[in-house]
Amino acid sequence: MSQESSWHYSGAENIFAVGFWSEFIKSIRAYTEDAVEHLLLAAVAYLVICFVLYVVTTRWDLIEFTRDVKNSERILIVIAHPDDECMFFGPTIQNFVNRKNCCLYLMCMSTGKNYGMDKVRKRELYEACKVLGINEGSVMIYNHTLMPDSHSDKWPAELLGQLILRQVEVYDIDTLITFDKHGISRHSNHCSIYYAIAHLSIERSLPKRCRVFVLESVNILRKYWLLLDIPLSFLLSRYRFISTQNDRKKINEAMKKHKSQLVWFRRLYLIFSRYTIINTLQQMDISDIELDLEIDD
Repeated sequence: MSQESSWHYSGAENIFAVGFWSEFIKSIRAYTEDAVEHLLLAAVAYLVICFVLYVVTTRWDLIEFTRDVKNSERILIVIAHPDDECMFFGPTIQNFVNRKNCCLYLMCMSTGKNYGMDKVRKRELYEACKVLGINEGSVMIYNHTLMPDSHSDKWPAELLGQLILRQVEVYDIDTLITFDKHGISRHSNHCSIYYAIAHLSIERSLPKRCRVFVLESVNILRKYWLLLDIPLSFLLSRYRFISTQNDRKKINEAMKKHKSQLVWFRRLYLIFSRYTIINTLQQMDISDIELDLEIDD
């Protein structure tokens, strides 16, 4: 092959390569633009679905989002610290407060004494419960030296279980509600309550008519999805409660009573957390409890 023919061949090859890569880049760009467009449309559609679901469930009552814990007349909610009732259990509390022929009790296992504000926080809890619709006489607050408000300390399961069992028997509780094993925020005090009640269930110490439900912990993304978590909550959870606009206003007003705790990150939490709008519960299952206790041991 002559040198001139070689140049022509090489030039044609280069032109072909440039044309190939140019078309390839164009096709990738077109595919990316289509994919982004479809993702945006899907995101908008999902947002619209979430908003419509919230409206039709809370205002028009066309879809039953709330799957109630049926036959509950005497309910005890066990929390670890003052402000847990607003930050985590608001929708559940409002559901039972709004029901007729229903007695709701709240049991708080510490006063926040770890911060030197035990008297202040006790008063704030009573004021917050009043806003939520819980009578002061139905609120029990404990302050035990073996149960400090601490991220690192586990509360003794036997002592905690005895205190809870006593109130279950005194008030003839038929529905007991608390944190699940992850405690929403993995706070050791929250988790301690779960394991104390789990031990009571394993030992069959609770009255037969008393059912136990736990508030589901969700991953960090779902935790701050607000209304975007409605479809997932509907599909994945058996028992679920959703706050109306009026309910959420009450929850926010109640949280404002906890003035000593209203630092900037809790204010953001109130704005973005799904727990101020949605609560999903699971009923305690003996087989699951046994597995949890084995892992914990």
